Amino acid sequence: MDLDILFRNSSSKMKSSVQATDLVVSDDSTLTESIQDLYAIEGFPKPIEVTDIDLDGAWNHSNIKLNHVVLDLRSAPNVIEQVSEISVRLDVNISLLVLCDVDSIKLRNQVHALGATYVLWDSELDALLAAIKSTQEGESTVKKTRVAKRILVLGTKGGIGVSFVSSVLAHSLAEQANLKTLLVDHDSGALNSDIYIGVKGLKAKHNSIDLNQIDIDSAIAKTYVHPVKDKLDYLVLEKNVACLSDHASTLYNLSNQLIDQYNFIIDSAPLSCYEEMHDQELSDKYHRIFIVCEPSVSSLRSYNSLKKKIDKSEHQIIFNLNRPAKDFMVTLASAKERIKAKDSIDFMYEPSLEKMVVQQGINELLKSKSSSAVLSMVATLTGKKIKPKSRFSLFRK
Repeated sequence: MDLDILFRNSSSKMKSSVQATDLVVSDDSTLTESIQDLYAIEGFPKPIEVTDIDLDGAWNHSNIKLNHVVLDLRSAPNVIEQVSEISVRLDVNISLLVLCDVDSIKLRNQVHALGATYVLWDSELDALLAAIKSTQEGESTVKKTRVAKRILVLGTKGGIGVSFVSSVLAHSLAEQANLKTLLVDHDSGALNSDIYIGVKGLKAKHNSIDLNQIDIDSAIAKTYVHPVKDKLDYLVLEKNVACLSDHASTLYNLSNQLIDQYNFIIDSAPLSCYEEMHDQELSDKYHRIFIVCEPSVSSLRSYNSLKKKIDKSEHQIIFNLNRPAKDFMVTLASAKERIKAKDSIDFMYEPSLEKMVVQQGINELLKSKSSSAVLSMVATLTGKKIKPKSRFSLFRK
């Protein structure tokens, strides 16, 4: 049983036991031994070693804080593709050092453009040591270009569960995938997300015309953010009659000032926000788009209309059954067939699920039937495969 995870939020003593170290990813035992020797000589904490970054059971824990990831890509045929894929899976505060054996300015610039540090391999590891020290001292020449992937969760009608889906996704990215996430709530009228994710004593600031007229920097934007947990923050604004038409754009612009501080920014938006958010192609603004439907005639009709508007923007359909199947005129199978959604992600109906989440906390969701749906979304976004929790996991070793 992982007691670190079980008590991470309740024990201050546990927080003090967080281990700061580095991760070395290489299947070359000679190289890893040399790096171990280098760290010992320099007095650095002993790094964790894995042959494949997918073996995250060795390093993706709440009591381990990674400072650097040394990624051995010598002789790799697709360096940029691998760096791009792996950088998404790491907290933005982790320095990614890419070890290559090709002296190429073009390759170096491409690696730097992804927010990683290009390190030309030498047998003495002088370049690696210099890269580690420069990032430790804040002298790295690499600009912070590893920015948040923006995710849009858009509903096809009111009361369909957009806040619920967005909240459990944001929570799972932060807690299970261990990636820093900002949830941006565009529906201040309903204001359910704060309850789901456990924001206490929320006092949302009012939107104002001034927010669209002044130059907003990250320092100003940060004052509007509500910290929830170590890697989860929440942003919401109370709507103001004077600026209803640009409420969504204000939230987008505010959060956009913080893109270098998160791995993911999730925009949770009701259908009423669509026209304002569609000031440019959605595919240009968002890394991934999820559209929430239900097997009702009104939702399916709304989706077909929405699909014409978003045109060629790729999206994933989510069916959220927040009522028993008998309450819908259309079966789930028939609904999928009508809108050609064979590969949808399905949140199946569970009695009292919302009540359980509110009363016992959103962590309980991972013991429910919905866990497979949300973890499928996490895997799609991060490549991390996380096992759902059993209701009896606390009694197992």
